[in-house]
Amino acid sequence: MKLLKAKAKVKNKISVEIDSIQYIKSMTPLPELLEGEELINPIEVKKHIISPVPRYGANGVPYEEKEFSVWRGSQRVKAAKQLGYTHIEAIVIWPKIILEIRI
Repeated sequence: MKLLKAKAKVKNKISVEIDSIQYIKSMTPLPELLEGEELINPIEVKKHIISPVPRYGANGVPYEEKEFSVWRGSQRVKAAKQLGYTHIEAIVIWPKIILEIRI
């Protein structure tokens, strides 16, 4: 496991496997990370409930559900993947936001 750690001291950080998160693959990787700078802030991810029943997309293609999707930080994820990292530090922002709105 090769983990990309963030410099910022944030509580509730988790380590997420890069291959297990959905992110925007068309984004350009973050140049600062590729040039050797450190990751300042962890990425922000939303946690999803994976359906026990298989789901299908267009033309009956099985839909691949992932537990996390990137809310902020797709460029950081793409750069980390290019640099050979397998895991990245993240903060789960959802469902916490929904719970705070309901209170």
